[in-house]
Amino acid sequence: MVRATAGTREPIPCIDFIAEAEHCPVCGEAVQAQKSKRRRVVTLAAGAFVAREVRKRCASDRTHPVLVSEKLSGLAPPRQGYGYDLIVQVGLARYLRNLQREEIRTELLAEQGIVVSDGSISNLCDRFLRLLDGLHRQRVPALRAAMKGGYPLHIDATSEHGKGGLFLCLDGWRGWVLQAVKIASENTDELRPCIDETIHRFGDPIAVVRDLSAAEAGAVEGLRKKGIPDLVCHYHFAGAIGKKLFDDPYAVLRNLLRQSKVRTQLRDLLRELRQHTTAEVYEGKYGQGRLREDLLALLYWLLEGEGRKDLPYPFSLPHLDFYRRCREATLRAERWLPVPRSHVERRALKQLAKVLAQFDELPRLAWVIPKLESGWQAFSELRDILRLTDAELPRGDLRYLSTREFPELEMARLREIEKTTKAYHQQIRKRVTDSHCSSSAAAVILKYLDRYGAHLFGHPARHDDEGRIIAVVERTNNVAEHFFGADKQKLRRRLGRANLGRDLEDQPPQAVLASNLLHSDYVRVLCGSLEHLPAAFAELDQETLADVSPLQRSNRDTRLLKRIGALIADEHPAQYNGIINCQFRQPDAVVTES
Repeated sequence: MVRATAGTREPIPCIDFIAEAEHCPVCGEAVQAQKSKRRRVVTLAAGAFVAREVRKRCASDRTHPVLVSEKLSGLAPPRQGYGYDLIVQVGLARYLRNLQREEIRTELLAEQGIVVSDGSISNLCDRFLRLLDGLHRQRVPALRAAMKGGYPLHIDATSEHGKGGLFLCLDGWRGWVLQAVKIASENTDELRPCIDETIHRFGDPIAVVRDLSAAEAGAVEGLRKKGIPDLVCHYHFAGAIGKKLFDDPYAVLRNLLRQSKVRTQLRDLLRELRQHTTAEVYEGKYGQGRLREDLLALLYWLLEGEGRKDLPYPFSLPHLDFYRRCREATLRAERWLPVPRSHVERRALKQLAKVLAQFDELPRLAWVIPKLESGWQAFSELRDILRLTDAELPRGDLRYLSTREFPELEMARLREIEKTTKAYHQQIRKRVTDSHCSSSAAAVILKYLDRYGAHLFGHPARHDDEGRIIAVVERTNNVAEHFFGADKQKLRRRLGRANLGRDLEDQPPQAVLASNLLHSDYVRVLCGSLEHLPAAFAELDQETLADVSPLQRSNRDTRLLKRIGALIADEHPAQYNGIINCQFRQPDAVVTES
């Protein structure tokens, strides 16, 4: 075995690969050598070598296909210089271990003695994605057979900073990505083809779980007409109501708090007391004397609360919580700092009262706080009716899997929630009718229940041969929410950037298929095991691979952009000659991700 090492020019061996066939597969006549071709090949197993392939063809009819070496075809793709095992090694390192290109290069050199450039790493990643997409398409019949009992179709789209993004179709029970496409914007015309293709490959789902967007509702209209349950995510449903209740008054509160600069002054006070305190003795602008740590704790509590991570908006209102704590400051001080108090403590508390008294100078607080309080009370009542716990929110405890681990209990819970919600629906209708108020929090909730109530329940279940429930369709779309959250974290790790606005747009949709390789049941159907993935790629029918969609890296219309460049060049040929040659070259950010 010969390895290519950095900084050396050692000769590499030449290995002959003679076409194994002895007879023409078309007519059965003898075959003879046609010609030989050479190419440099690099594999993990054998390192770098020159492959001299001796090809054959039919001796009696030269129109019959040329025969190549099956052994060489099993090592590397046609007309390419990197073996399938190296393609898989780089692809898994990039999309499962989320390594950056330089890390992959360093690892290959240190462990295998193989030198690969950054550009070659990008090309190998592209080949891996195309091969994986082709294998996924080829194994559709086997994957569909493995999904016996049906599947719930979870659909969701994501983007970053309003730029084009990705639309996914997921098997909610298995977590498999069934189909993914690039979208310039979330509209029905762009989403429906992806859903139709998923159904064509894997059959009708037993239910659809989605958010409240009109685009997704229109995209699944055909399934709805077939009688397939069209279910709205309970988290998105409650979240939409919360935003409707809180957006305007909460924005007012946020601006009022920013203008008052109460937070800034509390931080300054806490910093002053911390910097000039040694043990329990303070010596600074408030004099000299005893300063109990509980006073520092009081200030920190006003700023940070109890230190727990906030739930996503609108399931928590941090600014409202901050205002509530400030209003409790005097009572907390009486409990945490009982008299007698030192001179320093009295002066510090006096300064605290002066800072918090600024709230009294904001007259709009008298309007916005009661409105938020009443809205929060109604929103909390709705959450109690839906029994939507913190663990079921996207940032909740991922160990919450009652739907999967206790399906019979989950089904009973859903039926009880449905019964309670229907009673609540009638109750709130009567409440709004009696009050004759169309702008109250109850009226907002009633509007959403009237519109989406029919899509909140009816979750199908899967039963075993004995009739026991073994799986229930989840009532939230967290399987998609968690997927997108994890995918963005992986992308940040691969690129080393926090802002993914352009990178998410440029990531090809085939990249998310790699996440399926984390599921052992998917891998078992696809290729048996990851060790057999190179062989599965080698056996992939080239005609199937030819049908694979190209790696789309941008939602922008490249053809029109090129035409614009050509038109500008015609107007100013000398000035724009250099721009036309480089303007549409793939940007570095794109190469880095690939």
